[in-house]
Amino acid sequence: MYTKKDLLRLFIPAFIEQLLSTAIGVVNTMMVSGLGAFAVSAVGIVDSINIVAMNVFMAVSMGATVVISQHLGSGNDKDASRTATQSIATVLFLSALTGFGLYLFGEQIINSLFGSAEQIVKSAAKTYLICSAISYPFLGLFNVFTGILRANNNFRASMAAAVASNIVNVLVGALCIFYFKLGVLGAGIGMISARLFGMLVLVHPLFTDNRISIKGESYKISFKILKPVLFIGIPAGLDSLVFNGGKLLVQTFITSLGTAALAANTIAGSMNAIINIPGNAVAIVSVSVIGYYAGAGLRDELRQMIKKLTLYAMVLLGGVSLVFFPFVKSFIRLYAPADDVLVMALHVTYLTLVCIPIFWPAGFIVPACLRSTGDSVFITIVSISSMWLVRVLGGYLMVRYTSLGLMGIWIAWCFDWVTRGVPYCARAISRKYEKHLPKVDARST
Repeated sequence: MYTKKDLLRLFIPAFIEQLLSTAIGVVNTMMVSGLGAFAVSAVGIVDSINIVAMNVFMAVSMGATVVISQHLGSGNDKDASRTATQSIATVLFLSALTGFGLYLFGEQIINSLFGSAEQIVKSAAKTYLICSAISYPFLGLFNVFTGILRANNNFRASMAAAVASNIVNVLVGALCIFYFKLGVLGAGIGMISARLFGMLVLVHPLFTDNRISIKGESYKISFKILKPVLFIGIPAGLDSLVFNGGKLLVQTFITSLGTAALAANTIAGSMNAIINIPGNAVAIVSVSVIGYYAGAGLRDELRQMIKKLTLYAMVLLGGVSLVFFPFVKSFIRLYAPADDVLVMALHVTYLTLVCIPIFWPAGFIVPACLRSTGDSVFITIVSISSMWLVRVLGGYLMVRYTSLGLMGIWIAWCFDWVTRGVPYCARAISRKYEKHLPKVDARST
């Protein structure tokens, strides 16, 4: 049974990791913003493409974390080790393949999705996308290594890797942008360097893990071993792919509103990421904790833990929103935005400060917990339905038939949290997820 002290021990490094990663992302956006609104817009475009493309291999990392946690919860260290090695081999293959595809067809993707953007924006986006594609194998390995270690409650290693990679990102990026005057290419070089270094930092703790041994296991891909990973990973990947594909489509709506709206959306998204740091940290912890309970067969404790994690996220996010609210305008001014960009970003950030603590945990913490029990298909169906009916269609209607512009898109965005959160909470309360739990005898931790 995880005590509050145990949860705090896992949460703190996850929080620090998310804080540093987000803070460095914000710093990078600020550095790029000094090049002009076109550069911020270009990075925002590529980030939206990346989020979609990365789902091809990130899904395996997600599934691996859940399955390894379940194996460790049931005391089956051997299968945990086999799952780890198979996941590493699969992620390396998929990430390299995805990166190569983006390298070849990146320009066509940008032109087809963001053809209405200014040429200077598209040109900068192409450069940044190539850098992203090159970094994919490093990012893929970083994520699967992190997932394996987190499954065994080793959150400190991923925190250390995040600290190291983010320091490299800022130092190399700043050097390339401001000293060598490489512009967006400099930001891309910083990203490649950071992902490579972060991956290398995780090699030692992975090979010296006390329960998961990957030294003597085969890396030849075996569907038999990967099947439970894919059973969770594929629906999760499909969910994330459609979810982020929808966000990418919404990004094209924003493109039609002009470069100022694109820049404001990127800044608002960066602010949103800051606000949501504790929520993301709780979501990360929930995967390992709930997966362990599911593997151990502790059903009553699992149900109580879902409630606790959701409540903790609401309290933490509420606290952040209250502290952050008076200083929003000052934070946004750090991006040196034009007046029209400042106003749009400010309004959107105020909206999310109100909505995140109330609606976000039900829409994202609860499904993270349910997915870790193996209840992946239901989560995917609800997520896809809400994404396309509310966020995409709603965002389109807001742009097409109202004068709300960027604000209308984010209103639809927040309402999507509600329409997905209600059925997730109902699922958790009814305990229907229990039919997907691994067939093991209940045992205590």
